[in-house]
Amino acid sequence: MSEVVDQDDRRYRVRRQRRSAIVIVVVLLGLGGAFYYASTYFRDTAPKPTPCTTAAPVVPLEPADVSLNVYNSTSHRGLAAAVAKTATERGFKVKAVGNDPLKATIAQTAQIRFGSEGAASAELVKSHVPQAVLVDDKRKGDTIDLVVGQGWKSFGKVPVAPAPTQTLRQCPTVTAQN
Repeated sequence: MSEVVDQDDRRYRVRRQRRSAIVIVVVLLGLGGAFYYASTYFRDTAPKPTPCTTAAPVVPLEPADVSLNVYNSTSHRGLAAAVAKTATERGFKVKAVGNDPLKATIAQTAQIRFGSEGAASAELVKSHVPQAVLVDDKRKGDTIDLVVGQGWKSFGKVPVAPAPTQTLRQCPTVTAQN
């Protein structure tokens, strides 16, 4: 009888150990599944980094940003005033109106005189007066002279304003504190 009891006791222990191992494996599988589910949930909801730039967006120059002097180099009286009025209607800031201070005779439609600081402004004026000739006279400042010549008829078509060139979002900037 003692052999039967020992055998039953041994079987009972083996079944108990097997049951404990199965419970531990099931609990571990359950925990593993829960961690996997949580990791996929957080991975899918975390913001994904997108490309960005640190370059400032290039804002196109507008006529309101350009200071313009309108001069007449012809014998037609009041031509500079008429051109200045049209330039103002197009949004340019007209500073001075009068006869050409250089007293040059210009056979072309017009001359656009500018310095290095006003090169972009001169290009904008040229887009409004396509037949004009650009003349870099090495002046200081960004004021532009539009000198009306013998071939002047009128301003050209109003050009389409370009859109800003920013295609990427701005990267966040971090400043170091001292």
